[in-house]
Amino acid sequence: MGRLSRHILAALCVLLCAASLAFAFDETAVRSAERALEDFRAEVQRISTDLRNPALSDQQLSGHRDALESIRVKALEQSAVLNGPIAEVNQQIASLGAVASDGKSEPPAVTAERTELQEALNRLAGIKSRLDVIAIEAEQIAGRVSSQQRGNFLTRIFESGRSILNPLLWYDTGRGAGVFLTRLGGLFSNWWSEVGSKANLYGLLFIPLFVGVLASIFVFASRRVQRWTVIHASINRTPDDISRLWRILRGLLAAVAVLLVLFVPIRLALEFSGFLTPRFELVFNAAVDLLGWALIYYVLARRIAAPGQPMWRIVDLDETAASRLPLLVGITGIISAGNEQVLQVADALFLPVSYTIGQSALAALAMLVLLSLIVLSLRNQDGLPEKSPGREVYYSWGRVFTPLVWLLIAAGFLALLLGYLALANYIAQQLFQTGLLVTVLFLLHYISDAAVAASFDPQSGFGRFFRNVTGLGERAIERLGLLFRTSADLILVIAGLPLLFVLWTVTWIDFRSLVNSALIGLRIGDITLSPGAIFMVLFLLAVGIILTNLVIGWFDRRILSETRIDKGVQDSLRKGASYGGYFLAGAVALSAAGIDFSNFALIAGALGVGIGLGLQSIVNNFVSGLILLAERPIRVGDWVALPVGEGLVKRINVRSTEIETFDSCAIIVPNSILITEPVRNWTHGDNMGRFLVSVTVELQSDAEKVRDILIELARSNGRVMTYPEPSVVLARVGPAGLDFELRGHVADVFEAGKVASDIRFALLKVFREKDITIPQPLGLIQTAQK
Repeated sequence: MGRLSRHILAALCVLLCAASLAFAFDETAVRSAERALEDFRAEVQRISTDLRNPALSDQQLSGHRDALESIRVKALEQSAVLNGPIAEVNQQIASLGAVASDGKSEPPAVTAERTELQEALNRLAGIKSRLDVIAIEAEQIAGRVSSQQRGNFLTRIFESGRSILNPLLWYDTGRGAGVFLTRLGGLFSNWWSEVGSKANLYGLLFIPLFVGVLASIFVFASRRVQRWTVIHASINRTPDDISRLWRILRGLLAAVAVLLVLFVPIRLALEFSGFLTPRFELVFNAAVDLLGWALIYYVLARRIAAPGQPMWRIVDLDETAASRLPLLVGITGIISAGNEQVLQVADALFLPVSYTIGQSALAALAMLVLLSLIVLSLRNQDGLPEKSPGREVYYSWGRVFTPLVWLLIAAGFLALLLGYLALANYIAQQLFQTGLLVTVLFLLHYISDAAVAASFDPQSGFGRFFRNVTGLGERAIERLGLLFRTSADLILVIAGLPLLFVLWTVTWIDFRSLVNSALIGLRIGDITLSPGAIFMVLFLLAVGIILTNLVIGWFDRRILSETRIDKGVQDSLRKGASYGGYFLAGAVALSAAGIDFSNFALIAGALGVGIGLGLQSIVNNFVSGLILLAERPIRVGDWVALPVGEGLVKRINVRSTEIETFDSCAIIVPNSILITEPVRNWTHGDNMGRFLVSVTVELQSDAEKVRDILIELARSNGRVMTYPEPSVVLARVGPAGLDFELRGHVADVFEAGKVASDIRFALLKVFREKDITIPQPLGLIQTAQK
């Protein structure tokens, strides 16, 4: 019977495993991973073969890097998809149990099932391993391509040629300029011959129509903004920081809007009319970029310097420097944008390399001279003539980088003299563009800070506007401002650093690789740290904390408040439930991160080492806090006295206990002191307390009469307890008189001081009526006799 039962159970186990194997994993997903594996392998082989060609351009290399990065990411994604099926098959193999080690053979059906599951596991593991190998191979090839690109870039930058002192350089440049103008004229001639007969001239009539519509929208929006600005200026006659910064940003937005109003209708009309051929589109785009960037550079510099309007100026410049800065920046912007666009057009017209080299050298020389004039204009000036109190002056930190800027400018001039023309052009271009990018990023940073500061001020125009729109209170506005300021800074850093790195040779493909690596995750042992996993952990932790607080609030409101349990016990229950909820939330969040709690012994061992290395105090205070909550020798609301002071226990935390003195001073006491040191607790067990009233009468006074008066005063006070009954003690008979002490008890120790004061007031009144005299101190008597 026993053997039959075992066979039946084995058969049932096999049937269950077979059924589970049929639904163990999605076969379609596995086959999709296999097909993707083959595609990835073929694509990597094709790129590897193509990379053997030494004549590949930088654009082609970038295309290959982009493809390799895409293969790497997709291979890792497919590999991650297989983790689920592999875990399922492992679980099924584990359900079959370990292979018998006592020599007894298991049923054949179980053996067959184990073999089939192991084959499925080997298949899945093989596909996953090959996908991981493809990802590593793609990353390695991309690294070699990246090194080749950097080598090509450095070779191009540090390629030596003719110095600017060599007349042949300018001779070839002049000849090339003539060829450039001739071919450009031929381009326009060919363009007109191509489109003149078949283009629709009536389509150009749409240009004024489009411009009129967009201009009307722009004028309407600008008037609305100007109206709000005028109202704001009427309230604040002297512009504040947010107004001055917003004026700059508003000018930039207006410049971009003007460019869109002018060039978008022209482009649409040319395209719809058939005038926009590929060669003409190249010239048109170059002209738009040249005029657009030059306008933006000039507007930015003019709004920052505010020539003729020192009240709107945000930098420490006098009138002369403020007038020069927009002109110099505008000319530098025209040369910078024009150099890049002319080079693109020259490449499209197949101009000689000698012309492009000379043109780049001329642009670099002009830009370095203009940059030198900009730095000199910013340095050799007297600053703002008048500064109102509290007015902020921005970009003052730029003086720190002046030596570095001069060093780069000098390096650029030296490169021109030595014939490293590409290096000089690179330094000039990147220096100018980096300065403008940093200026814009810090402008947005200053605007966010000024907006937060203005929102804090209810008297400012922006502050009133913000309060009227949101209806938030002061505390909520303060918290929202802190959140906004922090978020703005993080966004600017995340957006600004890639832009700065890209300006200095780092490509977007490098950043894409870094971002993809961060998104895929960093693997540490069996745990994969990725933004998604971290977000899930934080989300679950936040949800757990919120649910814990909600449950604790319900428990406090619906249960604890309806009982007559002591407040100290209520606080202990509340804190214990809170700690339990927080611990459960943390455990769930860590489980979602993939942490195996079966390794808790290792964690405990590491924690023990940490305690031995310096965490004794923290752990001691934590354990002491748990003892305080469990044993409750001290509870919330108790009146305790310590060597550092005495007061009421307001809060018992994990590490420390907060005691508020009767002078409204908070004393933070480590929990271990309350456990290991003597503590006077006036309300431990109950709130009954004793009061003491001391009084001295003359030696000739009737002692029994004084005693009876004191007893009567104590009994007549309704808050003095009848049991234990009040008593009077003749404490001392001395040269100054008879010293009496009235001792009594009250039900609430917090009323002892008030009861003693009331008895003293009554005592003075009765003594005056009974002619009982309180002697003066001996020192005062001797002074009066003198």
